[in-house]
Amino acid sequence: MSAENKTIKVTVLGFDYVLAGALTGISDLFNLAGVSWNKFHHLPVQKRFDVRIASWQKTPIYTMNNITISPHCALEDTLDSDIFLVPSIAGDIEKTLANNPNLIAFLNSLIDSDKIIGSNSTGSFFLAEAGLLNGKSATTHWASAEHFSERYLEVNLAPEQFITHDGNILCDGGGMAWFDLGLYLIELFCDHETAMGTAKSFVLETGRTTQLSFSPLIAKKYHNDKTVKAVQEWLEKHYTESISIVEVSQQFGVSNRTLIRRFKDAANITPSEYLQDVRIDAANKLLVQSNKTIDEITHAIGYSDISSFTKLFKRKTGLSPSSYRARYSANQKVNLN
Repeated sequence: MSAENKTIKVTVLGFDYVLAGALTGISDLFNLAGVSWNKFHHLPVQKRFDVRIASWQKTPIYTMNNITISPHCALEDTLDSDIFLVPSIAGDIEKTLANNPNLIAFLNSLIDSDKIIGSNSTGSFFLAEAGLLNGKSATTHWASAEHFSERYLEVNLAPEQFITHDGNILCDGGGMAWFDLGLYLIELFCDHETAMGTAKSFVLETGRTTQLSFSPLIAKKYHNDKTVKAVQEWLEKHYTESISIVEVSQQFGVSNRTLIRRFKDAANITPSEYLQDVRIDAANKLLVQSNKTIDEITHAIGYSDISSFTKLFKRKTGLSPSSYRARYSANQKVNLN
């Protein structure tokens, strides 16, 4: 999606008890896209985004950390925007939703719109409350994933994902992930060079796609089955070994069939699939953080057949191990010249 000759209008939706950093940070990021990097390198400045902070009837925004922000405009006057963004809820989620019916109604009015609508972290609760996420994939902060899943049954929550993009709706998964979402949108509306230049200007890490490095498989532990949790913890400690799920079942005093049933009920996954996820998560980290060969990583995470591991890895991540390393390695260098 290119907008070479157009200034893209972005509205960041403010509300009381918003996370101030998310509200102002995403605004700064967009405002400096095409500006700061160009200035540093004595290139023509091309401001790409017109960013406004808006609130219902232009009322002051009282943030969670006692900073009061005066919005640029009223929410009702922003229908010409190309992008609407809802920052993270920093206070009590239920109370914040209850106190902002007008914001929810405004978002609901966009339900048939083709505008880009995004949320940062728990801001996804606003999108879900407005019905924008029904039948769509979404993510939210890992600590609120269980609450979200219980409240919004019609949403396909993927709490392990750092960013989801389904149709015209985008969500990110953590408090500081507003910059991941912002860079994604800058590349979507402008180009890769502008996004990378903005990232370098802000000294931001790029290429983060999952919350697993912050909360490994935590989303699959939101349940109360103590046996399943114990098996999960055992698998996380012993995944490098040759493991038989039948033997694991016996070790924890249940039948294999019972363990599979309880795993599915509690974690919506089988024990074998959970073991695969643990091993793939470990492989992700080794690919990005070490210089081990693919063969060495295959054996380090408990597989003996590199072909089988490669096929599984690609099925889980959408990339081959070598492509994943090339894209997300911490040593990756981007040439902007």
